[in-house]
Amino acid sequence: MTIQITQRQSNVLAFIRARIERDGRSPTLEEIGEALGIDSVSAVLKHVRSLEAKGRLTLEPNRARSIRLVREPDPLDADTMELPLIGRIAAGEPLFSESRVERSLRVSRSLFRPRPDYLVKVVGDSMRGEGILDGDLVAVHATPVARHGQVVAARVGGDRFTIKRLYWKGDVVRLLPNSPGFRPIDVDPTEDFAIEGLFAGLLRGGA
Repeated sequence: MTIQITQRQSNVLAFIRARIERDGRSPTLEEIGEALGIDSVSAVLKHVRSLEAKGRLTLEPNRARSIRLVREPDPLDADTMELPLIGRIAAGEPLFSESRVERSLRVSRSLFRPRPDYLVKVVGDSMRGEGILDGDLVAVHATPVARHGQVVAARVGGDRFTIKRLYWKGDVVRLLPNSPGFRPIDVDPTEDFAIEGLFAGLLRGGA
């Protein structure tokens, strides 16, 4: 919930913001009073203290230009999330992933279901029939559990990762591509294999 400020406090805040943008430093209390027609420094300080109490700025003690703005809440924040982009996932043959965060992207929550935990870049075209193309950023909901028929991010043989549709009937586990010319991956029971997550949506072309 945003705490409301008075019109006078809004004017004070706007002047401080404009002066910081222009000069790269905050105005003094005297400068604020002179610009806004406030007669006394104590009256200016009262407004500034109120803005501080409402979380709009902070005051650093023992400094003439002590005002620092606090980042105001972005109304879009509730509708967006920040996801790390990690490693790469092959949509052809399994590809080794260093599992490191390359960067973070702020994205709309409405694009994904279920809620994703990270993004990975697709390499290859073996899932073109699913609409997953080379260079796309795929969102993954991290979970070790998946059902037969779901599109999953899987680890095969250690640290190799891939995106495929899961075939799981009894003891038979296969990772199915959806593009001509690509063969299924038959998971050897003696091979290190794990479901890393579920496909939750994508950003086209690494956008």
